[in-house]
Amino acid sequence: MDGRIVCLDGATGSNLQKRGMPAGVCPEQWVLEHRDVLIGLQREFIQAGSNIVYAPTFSGNRIKLAEYGLADQLQEMNRELVAVSREAADGRALVAGDLTMTGAQLEPLGDLTFEELVDVYKEQIAAIVDGGADLLVVETMMSLQETRAALLAAKEVCPDFPVIATMSFTESGNTLYGASAESAVVTLQALGVDAVGLNCSAGPDRMLATVKRMHAAAQVPLIAKPNAGLPQVDGDGQTYYDMDADTFADCMVFVVEAGAQLIGGCCGTTPEFIAKMKEKTGSLAPASCGAGGVLYLADQRQVYPFEPGQTLKLGEGIDYTKDAELLEEYGEDLFDTAQDLAFDLQDEEADALLFTAAGLDGEADILLDAVTEVTQAVRMPAVIATADPHAAARVLAGYAGVAGVMPLCTDGAGLAAMEQVIKHYGAYMVTIDKKIRCC
Repeated sequence: MDGRIVCLDGATGSNLQKRGMPAGVCPEQWVLEHRDVLIGLQREFIQAGSNIVYAPTFSGNRIKLAEYGLADQLQEMNRELVAVSREAADGRALVAGDLTMTGAQLEPLGDLTFEELVDVYKEQIAAIVDGGADLLVVETMMSLQETRAALLAAKEVCPDFPVIATMSFTESGNTLYGASAESAVVTLQALGVDAVGLNCSAGPDRMLATVKRMHAAAQVPLIAKPNAGLPQVDGDGQTYYDMDADTFADCMVFVVEAGAQLIGGCCGTTPEFIAKMKEKTGSLAPASCGAGGVLYLADQRQVYPFEPGQTLKLGEGIDYTKDAELLEEYGEDLFDTAQDLAFDLQDEEADALLFTAAGLDGEADILLDAVTEVTQAVRMPAVIATADPHAAARVLAGYAGVAGVMPLCTDGAGLAAMEQVIKHYGAYMVTIDKKIRCC
């Protein structure tokens, strides 16, 4: 950013429907068969002031394309869809390769593993980058875990490529999967996202409180891309949105003042909305990021701020290597004693819960299961102590938040490997003397 508000585009799907795309078709395939329609729409957005347009790769992942029998065309379709947007932009705007949720459920709600989901996103990202996109956008996400999977996939395919991410929230400031606005910001910025925020959800007026909450925790630029108000259905059964372009633009002024630095429109917003928004916000200076000099641990529901170098009060922790009762219960898929210990630590005003299973068979499984079960019952941040980088990676991949890791490594190579794992998964180092810091 160069001291100005960055203007994103408006809706793609609802505008394509107005321009002839029927319901029930594969949008990606329809665009490739009607390129001029997409090119015309995106050129109107650019004329209206958009600095970035989203390539229509939204649901071009293997799982969604398989619903139309097109999974085998994934690589070609994503490359071509980026090319269509590049033709529309013609150097006047950046092109963002667009990704969203796959529609498949992660374990334990479904059969898809986290590692499989990362591979799904890696496949699409590779094609998008190969097609010439300038950046990636992960948008309209309701699951923090799926958003993490997409960001980790991007880090593995193209580690230096710009990535921004937006999630959809209810008016309460939580996703439908239960992640809070603050936890989303903290978790995604720890993973290295270049900008974070929210899209879809509702109109800018109903999004304002969530923008303020996100800005308070943000250490990267904040994105807001709301709908044109709330959806309504007219007498002919057609969906429309209840906010006009002038009202939308007026509300976006308040959104910018609340901290958003990249702004655009989602469902129902046309090039007119973007032009009005640009007119009303063009003279505004972008806000600075809300939070600086703070290290956050987080679970899906809550964030926990610490000063860099702060010594954490951890107590005895939850140590499976020293408590036979913990291990016995784990064998029965029970966590009553672990939760009791966690409540005791909470009463003692510990800063975090320290989990240890170092050297035990199934160490990674024990740690991940214990962290997951205990932190669902006791709202405290998690720190794991381990000497095994592979165990740490397994736990951090499965944890929907930001954890701390206390390396128990005794050699330089092991410590270096552990630091790489901690950095990759957006965790923080907790030293043996219990100080928290970045890697």
